[in-house]
Amino acid sequence: MARKPLSTKAKIIKAAWSLFYKKGYDGTTIADIISASKTSKGTFYHYFHGKDALLNTISDLFDQRYEELYPVVDPTLSSRDKLLLLNHEVFYLIETSVDATLLGYMYAAQLTTKERRALSDKRRLYFRWCTEIIQEGINSGEFKNTSTANELMDIYAMYERALLYDWALSEGTIHLVEYSDKLLPHLLDVFVAGV
Repeated sequence: MARKPLSTKAKIIKAAWSLFYKKGYDGTTIADIISASKTSKGTFYHYFHGKDALLNTISDLFDQRYEELYPVVDPTLSSRDKLLLLNHEVFYLIETSVDATLLGYMYAAQLTTKERRALSDKRRLYFRWCTEIIQEGINSGEFKNTSTANELMDIYAMYERALLYDWALSEGTIHLVEYSDKLLPHLLDVFVAGV
């Protein structure tokens, strides 16, 4: 299946987060973002009021990765294996392209902002797709049906947010992917046994 081209907004977001990782947030200018995204100043300001507005777009960056994975994940994988794969892929993206300190600032902003709380927005592809995978697991009997798919998704999302928070607290010194690859199977064992 052909990959859908990135929208202009998505190009700006991807370029910004890549620059934040390489040059730091303070070291990245709007001019840098415009140049890296191959857009114009007017286009940038059409989508964002300034550089600070990009801090709330990290969930867009994550969902871009989910969009890339959606058509290529083997549908015959078990629900457990799909969740393990998605977690591994997105945490790898985070560990290799998101500054841990900046992630910490973004987490703090999610708690204090009156803006959209993107990380808990259930309309995101992340929530919709993972809930669908969990529901498939319940329907097939792979996951015990003592909890709803939405309840299990809340637990799964809480697990991921907790690991990301710890990673930010450690300023990126723990290996996020390795840590999660070791711990997530235990959480999914609980889904199999029933919550």
